[in-house]
Amino acid sequence: MAVDPHKHCVICNTPIPLDQVTCSEKCEHTLALRQKKIRKNRITLYGVFALFIVIWLVMTIFNK
Repeated sequence: MAVDPHKHCVICNTPIPLDQVTCSEKCEHTLALRQKKIRKNRITLYGVFALFIVIWLVMTIFNK
């Protein structure tokens, strides 16, 4: 009872060949949207973090 080598679609978990990432155009589109959302959230997080550092630096410099 051997199973052929395979992996699973990262979106719907359907078995797919080893050289593919997704099983269909729909899953590929969904993956692209997820990656775009993650990228946007990461940039926002870094921006907020940088803003807090700038505010902290300004407050420490001008409070002397």
